[in-house]
Amino acid sequence: MLLYNESSLPMEKLKEFLLEYLETQYGVSKIVKNCAERVLAQLEKGSICLKIESSAEAEELKKSPAVGSNDEIRPLIFNNGNLYIQRYFIYQKRILKKIKELKIHIITGGPGTGKTTSLAEILKNRLNEKILLAAPTGKAALRMKESLANQKIDLEAKTLHRLLGYKHLSVNFRHAKENPLEADIIAVDECSMIDLPMMSKLLDAVPSNCDLYLLGDKNQLASVEAGSVFADICRMFENDKSVYKKLTKSWRAKNAPGIAALSKEILEGSAKNFDNENVRCFESDKLESELFGRYKNLFSAQNKEEALEFLKTFQILCATKVGKNGAKHINKRLCDAAKKERAKFIPIIITENNYQLNLFNGDTGIKDNEQAYFYIGENEIKAFSVLTLPAHEHAFAITIHKSQGSEYERVAVVYPDKEKEDGSETILTRELLYTAITRAKKECFIFGGKEVLANSCERRIYRASGIG
Repeated sequence: MLLYNESSLPMEKLKEFLLEYLETQYGVSKIVKNCAERVLAQLEKGSICLKIESSAEAEELKKSPAVGSNDEIRPLIFNNGNLYIQRYFIYQKRILKKIKELKIHIITGGPGTGKTTSLAEILKNRLNEKILLAAPTGKAALRMKESLANQKIDLEAKTLHRLLGYKHLSVNFRHAKENPLEADIIAVDECSMIDLPMMSKLLDAVPSNCDLYLLGDKNQLASVEAGSVFADICRMFENDKSVYKKLTKSWRAKNAPGIAALSKEILEGSAKNFDNENVRCFESDKLESELFGRYKNLFSAQNKEEALEFLKTFQILCATKVGKNGAKHINKRLCDAAKKERAKFIPIIITENNYQLNLFNGDTGIKDNEQAYFYIGENEIKAFSVLTLPAHEHAFAITIHKSQGSEYERVAVVYPDKEKEDGSETILTRELLYTAITRAKKECFIFGGKEVLANSCERRIYRASGIG
């Protein structure tokens, strides 16, 4: 039998393996194989299941030995009209079971609405209890720690992998149902970034007598991997005021009312004009003349402190990785400019987790010829040899997905001129644009085709699931 925890394959390998397994072990019909191919295609787009509309397909699935329902162990599960790969159904089932058993509290709202401040008010009265804090990325964990420190609460915040106890070369963690975390309160920030498998493993590790606080912006981009679990859970509890708290007043809006106004219009799908007092929109041919000069302070930085401080003030966020308006191309152009200016430091972003060095996917820093430097606290800098760094890329420009959990004084949002440009597969949605502009605290510059931006606001992310 194909057990859910045996299939820890990347998506491209999972498709090849599963389809071959269905044919060799079960001799499935063309209809069942076609359904399997479609559910895999849905997974690649972020949905965890496929809604079966055809009664003929439903009947064929019900009689296939490769397809189970609910508690049966089969490669495919057909439940409540939805078709799943088995492991994703089990993850979903565990989540649905656990959220009914746990003392869950949800705090959601846009940037600057006071989510961490609300959490701080709760924690202040319970500091004598065992409290654990976490976030999906190292950067988000650091921001959580800093935000609470501003509220006079000095607690460590870990990545989810560190909280649960990462096991080398394993998809499982030390803390699970059989070995739960020891805590009276667990609070997790930036929950929109958490995918289905990770949410399942997190909930499994939470003891039943613990208060679990889930914080995040349900309108932000969903996780890179399958699922939109936080938004789904929010929908489940949005009418239960004892669980669900939605914050709507933006305390940051007084400093940047234009960003707050545009973000609201984007979520409503009504944005047409992308220029206001805090947002300026340009055609993409203005990219170099408007943006490259902003790096003069980084190019001229004489020490690591100056260079790292610059990273807090400005960041280019690209909707796509490839194409002339993509992160890869812009990074190349700015690297050439940095060489020409003889810059001492280049910005970088880590692209894989390294638990020994305590560097994680999404962490940004700077490097010179010999060493790289990262903030490991609000003002604490740690140096690493360039030779021992985990995989990393230049970070003059990063993708919008990589910016989740971060904030900057100013951002430049770069969109393509056309919907599909130079092989880009990114789906341009309102959630993507909303996430990008709300990374800015003071000012935002948008580059790209006006029609593409407007179309993006009319397109929503839809991820099918059986949650919510």
